[in-house]
Amino acid sequence: MRKIDKILFFILSVIFSSTSQAQDYTISLLPFNTDKYDEISPIYFKGDIVFCSNRKSSIFISYSDEKENLPLFDIYSVEESNDSWEDPLIFSKSFKTNFNEGPATFNGRGSEIYFSRNINSKKKIGNSIDKENKLGIYYSKYSRRAGSWSEPTEFRYNDPEYNFAHPSMSEDDQSLFFVSDMEGGYGGTDIYVCKRDGSTWGEPQNLGSNINTEGNEFFPFIHSSGRLYFSSDEHESIGRLDIFYSEQVNDEWYKPIHMDSPINSRYNDFGLIIDAFKKTGLFCSDRQRTSDDIYSFTPLYPMFDNSKRQEENEYCYGLFEAGAQNPDSAIYDYEWKFGDGKKARGIEVDHCYNGPGDYTLELNVIDKLTGEVFYNQATHQLKIEDIEQVYINALDTVKVGQEVLFDGRKTNITDFKIYKYYWDLGDGRKTRGIETRHIYTSRGNYIVQLGVVSKKDRDGNSEKRGVYKNIVVVGNLKERGR
Repeated sequence: MRKIDKILFFILSVIFSSTSQAQDYTISLLPFNTDKYDEISPIYFKGDIVFCSNRKSSIFISYSDEKENLPLFDIYSVEESNDSWEDPLIFSKSFKTNFNEGPATFNGRGSEIYFSRNINSKKKIGNSIDKENKLGIYYSKYSRRAGSWSEPTEFRYNDPEYNFAHPSMSEDDQSLFFVSDMEGGYGGTDIYVCKRDGSTWGEPQNLGSNINTEGNEFFPFIHSSGRLYFSSDEHESIGRLDIFYSEQVNDEWYKPIHMDSPINSRYNDFGLIIDAFKKTGLFCSDRQRTSDDIYSFTPLYPMFDNSKRQEENEYCYGLFEAGAQNPDSAIYDYEWKFGDGKKARGIEVDHCYNGPGDYTLELNVIDKLTGEVFYNQATHQLKIEDIEQVYINALDTVKVGQEVLFDGRKTNITDFKIYKYYWDLGDGRKTRGIETRHIYTSRGNYIVQLGVVSKKDRDGNSEKRGVYKNIVVVGNLKERGR
């Protein structure tokens, strides 16, 4: 592409990128952060925030190599609060060693914990720069009767030659995501998943080249909706580590979406989690000082966490009258009148309508010589209705650089009056309105979401509904004329 083409392409992509506001989130620094030490990798647990801190060197990720003189990481917990926060406490003394503990994840019931730890944790003195002491994953079960956690057990795939860390458990307890620098990956550290196989875990599966790069991927978090959040120093990140998300459709992870400012910055941003209803979340960053801190964020756009895949309305039918008796074919013929001004000859025909409506179907016996109706064989009433759903009217396949129209006018919702339309165009761009136009700047499979909401009632509540569909972006500007 010539330089002038690139400039024009960039200008067009900005004009039609449809970001209708500067930021999609509000963020705030949580008060339990310290000035000198790191607080990272939060996770929700029974009304508490469980996180890692080296308050009292570093986990194996490259961006913290300069912090070798800091203490090692332990797992802490603090009760969530909107007002005053208590001082964080060690989560469980039974997990504490002289080496790194954390990050951690819990199963859906909160009865099991999986966490990272240096494999050789039996030494009396910890050494954060001992690169031979790799990280492994450990798990423990909580006993209500004993009121304590069991002695941690090693994950079956731990290997003293490689790091296994940053576990994240799916809500149904059937998938365990983690990172590793084991052989066979795409870069420094890749994201893997193990599927539960009865009482044990199946072999690690690399998430593939759509997720993993020649660089490093860290801190996976699998949301209850199936969306995967993670951090990477590749995928065209604007900082050192940036936060991305992807979703899996038909066993394929789609091209990761870069989260916009203020979540991402030119500093390290990582370790994002979000609650089950996508109303608020937490992430980590070193943007304000030399240490890592935990921030909370609240989306300014409504979240449509229960969106369903869009179904296509069916307007085409095969018509056949089982009770019809064949007349003399030399003299007579069957003719269907479809009720939309069109007709066709034959006892069995196919017909496509232009849209929903009430149609009267007639099957007549026609005199071939005169073209007149000899008699009516059958009459039926056909009512065609659109599926009750939010509807995205757009092309399924488009080209890079092509202006795409997204239209929500075919939305069919009857149980509330739509007040606003919200679009998520799958590449990090969001906008509002019944229609929008957009240009995609790179190839890939994108998940486009349209959500609608009603006006708020007296209690501040509103109805909302959402759907999503896949848009495939192929080719480039030069290929448009081919």
